[in-house]
Amino acid sequence: MNDQFDLASRVQALEDIESIKRLKARWWFACDTRDIQGMRACYDENNFLIDFGFIGEFTDMDAFISVFKSLACHPTHVDMHHGTAPEIEMTGPDTAKGRWRMRFQLLETEQQQVQLMSGYYEDEYARVDGEWKMRVSRYTLMSNLFLNSDNGVVAIEQIGSAPGLVTEAS
Repeated sequence: MNDQFDLASRVQALEDIESIKRLKARWWFACDTRDIQGMRACYDENNFLIDFGFIGEFTDMDAFISVFKSLACHPTHVDMHHGTAPEIEMTGPDTAKGRWRMRFQLLETEQQQVQLMSGYYEDEYARVDGEWKMRVSRYTLMSNLFLNSDNGVVAIEQIGSAPGLVTEAS
């Protein structure tokens, strides 16, 4: 009986980890497609922290969505978040933590600008009403490449690990 319980708990942990991976994938897809309701559905709005470093820290989803809209919801922005190498650890039957590598690509079609950022997320998750939600998401920037095109000539505007966004460029 003990072996059965151990096997059942191990299978449950694998299923939970897979659910958390799908949660994070839904989050990035919702960001890329500007699906505000989909973004909200990924967090426990009653108990969360989003820490995006130079963009800000948020414990109010409406405040986060407002900043997101101002930065990302432009018809000339084409975003793509690529999350890789998830390391998910169950910390309890209804809690987990994770670390993800993330590469972000932004094409600003009107201004002919490109931004490539990479870094990592450190997240905390909780099962809320039977569904996995993010509670904490901290992003650490590791590299940033910002390119600008003027009359077909591509120039490096920023390269390294300093923060910055296409929307901040003049």
